Amino acid sequence: MPQCAAMSRLTDDLNDPQRAAVTHGTGPLLVLAGAGSGKTRVLTYRIAYLLANDKARDTEITAVTFTNKAALEMRERVENLLGQPLRGGFVGTFHRWSLEILRRDPEAAGLPRRFVIADTDEQRQMIKRELKKLGLDPKEHPPRALLGRISGLVNRGASQSSFANGSSDSQSELLATIWKGYEARKKAAGAVDFDDMLVLARDVLKSHAEIRSRIQDRARWLLVDEFQDTNALQMDLLELVLAGERNLTAVGDEDQSIYRWRGAEMDNILAFERHFPGSSVVKLEENYRSTAPILAASGALIAANQRRRGKTLFTSHEGGEDVRLYIGADERAEARWVADRFQELQRRHSLGEMAVLMRTNAQTRSFEEELTRRHMAHRVVGGLRFWQRAEVKDALAYLRLVIRADDTIAFERVVNVPTRGIGAATIDILRGHADHDGTTMVEAARRLPAELAPRARISLERFFQILDEARDKRAELDPGDLVGWLLEASGLLAMYDGDSEEKTARRENLQQLAAAVAEAAQRGQELEAFLDAIALLEEHDDDDAPEAITLMTLHAAKGLEFDVVVLAGFEDGLLPHANSRDEPESLEEERRLAYVGMTRARRWLAMTVARSRFLFGTRVPTRPSRFLVDLPEDRYTDVSDTALPIPAAGLSEGGRTAGGLPRRPRPPARRAKKAAATVIDETGQGWRPGDRIRHGRFGTGVVLACQGTGPRLKLVVFFDRAGRKTLVPTIAKLERL
Repeated sequence: MPQCAAMSRLTDDLNDPQRAAVTHGTGPLLVLAGAGSGKTRVLTYRIAYLLANDKARDTEITAVTFTNKAALEMRERVENLLGQPLRGGFVGTFHRWSLEILRRDPEAAGLPRRFVIADTDEQRQMIKRELKKLGLDPKEHPPRALLGRISGLVNRGASQSSFANGSSDSQSELLATIWKGYEARKKAAGAVDFDDMLVLARDVLKSHAEIRSRIQDRARWLLVDEFQDTNALQMDLLELVLAGERNLTAVGDEDQSIYRWRGAEMDNILAFERHFPGSSVVKLEENYRSTAPILAASGALIAANQRRRGKTLFTSHEGGEDVRLYIGADERAEARWVADRFQELQRRHSLGEMAVLMRTNAQTRSFEEELTRRHMAHRVVGGLRFWQRAEVKDALAYLRLVIRADDTIAFERVVNVPTRGIGAATIDILRGHADHDGTTMVEAARRLPAELAPRARISLERFFQILDEARDKRAELDPGDLVGWLLEASGLLAMYDGDSEEKTARRENLQQLAAAVAEAAQRGQELEAFLDAIALLEEHDDDDAPEAITLMTLHAAKGLEFDVVVLAGFEDGLLPHANSRDEPESLEEERRLAYVGMTRARRWLAMTVARSRFLFGTRVPTRPSRFLVDLPEDRYTDVSDTALPIPAAGLSEGGRTAGGLPRRPRPPARRAKKAAATVIDETGQGWRPGDRIRHGRFGTGVVLACQGTGPRLKLVVFFDRAGRKTLVPTIAKLERL
């Protein structure tokens, strides 16, 4: 490729570390690129530099990243720098790279010449058919979750046979059986899934020297983006392809490694020099995105992690607004404060440059409601709006049937949710009786037609018993408690038992629904009015608005940036998440996740805390995130409601709260409210709502209510992982924390 005259001038625009990375000679190079430090610029300039200065031919360039969008952007930038198309080099994802290897030599991988790629829907259908063959219900064994588990195992280097040989419990044995059937169905269809591409490409390169040599020639200069996200399988591919001078340029940031749950191996970047002896390391520490106060706060936070190589980000731009910490009474106060700030900031920033980042999708509800009330355009990215989520709509359907017994639409939606043996044949019989008699399908179902199968009759009887009992309980239970009872009695909660990310998210959404009902009741809104109001919310759809506030999870925000960012729910149990806070390695990943969120902000950043949140209709005190301990007091400004008492659940010994917040002197009239009355069990142990406890099986949780006294005492506990349980403390051997 002819020399690009402008290339030397272009490198003049780089800072010294960027220039060192771009002009690096032969051998492996690790570029530790802090957030907003110009990593994409370094990658594209390095490719252009190699080509423009005749260090490499375009047929010797292979650049690999994780998304098609990133790959397209990389190619376009290189071509703009060169002033001509990049014809011979490869720029694409790991999967695209692997697919090219397999398409050229499918027989080497044992594939038919015209093998097909099974997309996500087709993969799920194969799993569904395998479940049906085994007599299992897809609702109880969601195909998406099963595929996620299989994918995680594959990316950690496991095969179906090795996993089956190591299975030691019934759940693992079941997964091994489903996995075996899934592999057989793919083979019969001449199909591969996305993980197969990586596995087969690796195996081909390992066993066919001629093919490996050809790919090595095409990857004489190998560049990898987001290196901290590579897994064991991808690392195998890279090591097989690298030969001779081992000209690898790896760009990544260990402080932004947040995908361990899907197989990412952070040791790939932490131990880079061990994998690739003779490596050079360049650190990019000058940040071009954020203000100095944002960098100071985020830097103090991530410095608390032990497993990191270490970088100190700085900016040449002085000034910038203080990072804010707001602690409000509850999630509604949190949403109001955020909406107030967004309205103020609209004078300087558009709505499209504002974002609320959360640990879980369930947190969007209060913000959706508040922004809708104020007619502020917003969109939920990476998921459905709260009231459109399947599990929420299922629970609402149950509530509609409690209020309106003849609601046919709601009946059809949930009569077999959870699965209770009421299939299409039963529905057809009921619909036929309803049409013949001129009644509703609900009325037809209550009559239990004689031609129904015995199982269907029993299931319908139990279904109506639950609804009738719920109507009776309306008189004795608060609306929030009624929802909690109905979720348990219907089996909706039990559907999402387990520790998978998907099930946890769905349980959290159901908890939020109960909270919404309880909040509405406190405002004097009847259940019927609440259901009507929810139905009307679907009128407000801002997804097509040109300027809209973004609501999204922290994981989804990776790689994005906004002028204005709020990290909502900066609390123990949310950030760090309850599933992660007891394991040091997981806790560090949660801290990295918080760091990623903070560094999305260009100009304005706030963290928000709700002093209490509703859980199944009961208000439970929260603790500010333990990550606040990592932030010196001069790294943020506390703009909390000073009239609010510090919650008792958030206090610890010393002069700071359990979350690390300094205690502020308060006049007597503003001190914490009197604690709930203590109830004594038969051993003399005292218990009260708000107590944090630990159970040997269910883990940690909070006491919602105490029922009875002495030997008849029962505690209603909401566990972080297992949900709501009612236990006898002496039998359950509960430990108070």
